[in-house]
Amino acid sequence: MGVTWTEEQMQVITQHHKNILVSAAAGSGKTAVLVERIIRMISEGDHPIDIDRLLVVTFTKAAALEMRERISTAIEKKLAEDEENEHLQKQLTLIHHAQITTIHSFCQQVIRSYFHVIDLDPAFRVGDEGEMKLIRQDVMQSMLEECYQEGEEEFLQFAEQYSSGKTDVELEEQISSLYEFSMSHPWPEKWLDDCIAQYEASAFEEMEESEWMQEMICQLKTAAKDGLSLTQTSLEIAHETDGPWYYEEALMQDQKMFEQMGKCQSYDEFASFFANSCNFAKFSSKRDKTVSDQKKEQIKQLRDQAKKMISDLEENYFYDTKEQILYEMQQSAKGARMLVSLTKRFYSQFAKKKEEKNLLDFHDLEHFALKILVRQEGENGVPTEVADGFAEQFEEVLIDEYQDSNLVQEMLLTSVSRERFGNPNIFMVGDVKQSIYRFRLARPELFMEKYHSYPTDGEGRNRRIDLHRNFRSRASVLHSVNQIFEQIMARQLGGVTYDEDAALYPGAVFPESSPEREQFFKTEILIADLKEEKSEEETGERQETVRELEARAVGKRILEIVGNEMILDKETGMYRPAEYRDIVLLLRTVSGWAESFGEVLESMGIPFYTGMQTGYFSAPEVQTILSMLQILDNPRQDIAMAAVLNSPIARLNGSDMAKIKSAYPEEAFYEGSLRYAQEGGEEELREKLQSFFSLFREIRSSISYLPIHKIIWMVLEKTGYRDYAAAMPGGEQRKANLDMLLEKAAAFEAGSYRGLFHFVRYIESLQKYEIDFGEANTFSEQENAVRMMSIHKSKGLEFPIVFVCGLNKPFNQQDQKSRLLYHPDLGIGCDYVDLKLRIKRPTLIKKVMQRIAKKENLGEELRILYVAMTRAKEKLILTAALEDLEKKLERWSNIARCSQTVLPYYVTAGASSFMDWIMDSVVRHPAGIELMDKKGYLSCTDTIFEDPAPIQIQVWNIENFVEEEVKRQAEQMAARENLIHFQTDKIYDESVHKTLNQIFQKAYPFPDQAEIHGKLTVSELKRRSMELEEPDDVSMYEEREPEEIIPDFIEKKELSGAAKGTLLHRFLQHFDYKASSSLDQIKEQMEQQIQHGYFTVQEAQNIRLDKIDRFIRSELGQRMVRADERGELYREQPFVFGIKASEVEEGWAEDETILVQGMIDAYFLEDGEYVIVDYKTDFVEKGKERDLYEKYKTQLSYYERALSQISGRTVKEKVLYSFWLEKDLKEN
Repeated sequence: MGVTWTEEQMQVITQHHKNILVSAAAGSGKTAVLVERIIRMISEGDHPIDIDRLLVVTFTKAAALEMRERISTAIEKKLAEDEENEHLQKQLTLIHHAQITTIHSFCQQVIRSYFHVIDLDPAFRVGDEGEMKLIRQDVMQSMLEECYQEGEEEFLQFAEQYSSGKTDVELEEQISSLYEFSMSHPWPEKWLDDCIAQYEASAFEEMEESEWMQEMICQLKTAAKDGLSLTQTSLEIAHETDGPWYYEEALMQDQKMFEQMGKCQSYDEFASFFANSCNFAKFSSKRDKTVSDQKKEQIKQLRDQAKKMISDLEENYFYDTKEQILYEMQQSAKGARMLVSLTKRFYSQFAKKKEEKNLLDFHDLEHFALKILVRQEGENGVPTEVADGFAEQFEEVLIDEYQDSNLVQEMLLTSVSRERFGNPNIFMVGDVKQSIYRFRLARPELFMEKYHSYPTDGEGRNRRIDLHRNFRSRASVLHSVNQIFEQIMARQLGGVTYDEDAALYPGAVFPESSPEREQFFKTEILIADLKEEKSEEETGERQETVRELEARAVGKRILEIVGNEMILDKETGMYRPAEYRDIVLLLRTVSGWAESFGEVLESMGIPFYTGMQTGYFSAPEVQTILSMLQILDNPRQDIAMAAVLNSPIARLNGSDMAKIKSAYPEEAFYEGSLRYAQEGGEEELREKLQSFFSLFREIRSSISYLPIHKIIWMVLEKTGYRDYAAAMPGGEQRKANLDMLLEKAAAFEAGSYRGLFHFVRYIESLQKYEIDFGEANTFSEQENAVRMMSIHKSKGLEFPIVFVCGLNKPFNQQDQKSRLLYHPDLGIGCDYVDLKLRIKRPTLIKKVMQRIAKKENLGEELRILYVAMTRAKEKLILTAALEDLEKKLERWSNIARCSQTVLPYYVTAGASSFMDWIMDSVVRHPAGIELMDKKGYLSCTDTIFEDPAPIQIQVWNIENFVEEEVKRQAEQMAARENLIHFQTDKIYDESVHKTLNQIFQKAYPFPDQAEIHGKLTVSELKRRSMELEEPDDVSMYEEREPEEIIPDFIEKKELSGAAKGTLLHRFLQHFDYKASSSLDQIKEQMEQQIQHGYFTVQEAQNIRLDKIDRFIRSELGQRMVRADERGELYREQPFVFGIKASEVEEGWAEDETILVQGMIDAYFLEDGEYVIVDYKTDFVEKGKERDLYEKYKTQLSYYERALSQISGRTVKEKVLYSFWLEKDLKEN
């Protein structure tokens, strides 16, 4: 049964010859629609195109791989319906070379194809993040050292302003940050020059025309509007029956004042307003016993809020005369010029260093590709002839996750489109509500500009299509999301107004369930209130932390859900009890929370896993080995030496350490330990130290000639530390972490740095810049455990039950407090500094940028919350632990009286956490009204919603948990006692005892067939045919000793022949026979396969490309090339077919079937019949060439049988190609 597409989806699939922006809401099936669009372009119409005529750009490699696999599957499905369709057969071949890729992979292809245009060495390598950070650090420190030696006065003054303490760390960070910002622009140096121009206005009137000054005027107008809103709410309260009516006169004056403020259009008009008209009248002192004191206080709070908002703006923007403000801006230009000069100098030296090492980073990929495709002319770019060539090649440019693009990527992809030729062909899909990569300098404004300017009616060159039907979640989840975000997300904060076009509409179908079961699917807001009345008897008892209490509340709810509530099983389409694996906990950041939640949930018996992207370097086993590497490099590092001595490697305890320090208090730990090993008073400690230093010297003597990963392996082997770590709790994870360290060491040596000293620096650099590998992943999707992950990591995923936790965590607003602010459009915001008078204060532009930074940060946080809430398929639970619920209720009660659906800007911008936004929205919902009434706070008299979302609020106090915790601990103690006194010979339950006996004593009814294997591989069948002379065929079924497990990268000896054969097979599996006419082309293919992750550099070195070249030039190789050109070459094809058991072993049952599985290296169609090709790398003695064919004859026969049986075609030839002999062997 085919897919039924919605009307909007069909428009996306079929609309062409326009620039199309698809605003695809969460769960709207955008990937499926995109795949269908591509499939129809390559399979339908009079002239279907080839898939390599499309450029499909995705955000991640995983997304590109998924897209390629989906398209391949769809083509195969089409071919099953029309097997003779040559065009589709061709597409199945072309899919492997199609441009379905990330932007950086596309840039890399452009550069590798046209490196000569920019005079680049084609043998370049893309450096990894850690390596590039190390190079950047070296270049930065070298450059600053040069500047200090040159001693220019302007630089020294600048360094004094922006360096704190005795280091230049802060100065380095500022230069590095500005460099990063500049690289997100197509022309970095021009953007840097424009940053200086902001400070060089000769008159205040020039500044008034600037973009940042216009932004300031907008902020002032918004404040006037918010002041009116606050005043209007106060007037409504004053007009109520028990409202303070005598406040009306002052409030009416406030209203006129804000109306006057809103009419101001320029800086001078606003300055005049603040100087002459901004006065809040005193409230009347009248008294009336019928007036509610609560309402009086509420109006005062609202008015105080308005006063503070206005006074903050006055202090920020009208703090001095225009002349002084201009003077401070002009004086600050010196610092801006120096910062830009240093950034350009760093840019140049960093580029030179990368060129020396023949390295590129991701910025280089974008900018070098841009240099090839676009020629800079003034402020604009003009596409080059190379770009014209790509534009002619690509029928359409399709961009996924468009909301995360930046300006460089926009220019790159526009340059390879046909828009400039009057044939708009850019297809963009994304959702600005899910743009959450501002920290990567994504520009959601690009999406928003098109969203607001593209028509939806299909007229003209451009069109916008909205996909807002959600095929993921229950209506209850969507209703809750819609009702919250229609109040808090607006164009001013979040980038888009959450109206009917942006809302989510149910598209998923869920089987009907009982009314009781439907109650479970309501959205829950779970509040853990920490506030506790302390009795006088309490004396310093430990209080649970905020995170632990929230974890306990979450754990309690999980235990209530698992096994008790029913959810839909997507495989069976039936309802089943919820399991732990159905539940995911999402947090803004996992770091710091995973430990608290993990400890609490596991203590409650809840299996828990977090795939942390941080925490690797803090893992004890990793820290110990890194400390060992540090002292192997330089033993006179006391902290590292103490860490190793106090670890299982040296086996010293705290008392031992104290004895050494006490004996030699003036010595460093290294010298003190050495002396104690020779002359110390305690023999046992002396022997421990002697043993350790003997091993230490042995390993250290190997540093000069052993690679780092082998040094680490030697440490692990000689000390037994890997086995020790594996035996500890969480041993699999610890062992995986150590193996990852070995992998990283091996990868490091493939880079531009060598040696232990540089590796130690490399690790220190990663830690300094907070580049963490994340702990090794040992989690399987099949494990029945609750998962925790960051909201960013969850993007694009879906889960049956979602807890969004930590909602009361304050937003991070550190960006606004930085000494220097950067903005992609406004440039640099710096302080005015007078070193003589020791005065420092922000310039006017910086004050404006601080408010912009806050607004943009809040917009990003709002979108992050949207992503989190839209991950839930069936159940959404929002949780927060509050230290003082009463204080929060005061804020929320002031919002309850707001009558407009969309909350005013001052409300949303005044939020300090996700929880504020959620409760700001829910406080006018029946569940919020009930909470406010219950707690004795003023609420709105009735909900503003005609159809309130299914939301319920639960408040759990700390007292709720005390009784449960005591009960849980008592149960644990009772269970422990039962286990301690458990009697193995006692029968506790007669019926259970009887049942178990029956099971264990039951005989297997078919003992004769116990030896029959259900499935055998072709290799096993071949080996069996060669071993028939051995009695009882022992080799096929005998228990073998387990092989020693050694990581692949530990080169204890040269790779075995089998390992090399595996590598060669992998290379040929992805080999493009059509691009193999020379050894250079084959080498280029190897480079591409390395870039795609099919091989490491070390693995690639074990493949003889010259032998591949000679194979391709052989008669067999040329036949395969021709077959590939026809689309009739097939590689690494798996198969399964059945044979009678009696064929394997005489005496086995005739009616038993054994499945035979295998993999054919290659086969191709020639004159309507198949030719099977099997590659071998075995060593062959001279004169025994035929023995090789005989050895694999059985295997080839099974291949023939499988292929004939499955395809229905005959096999005319079975060829074995020997890479050792460099010739093909056939049956005599």
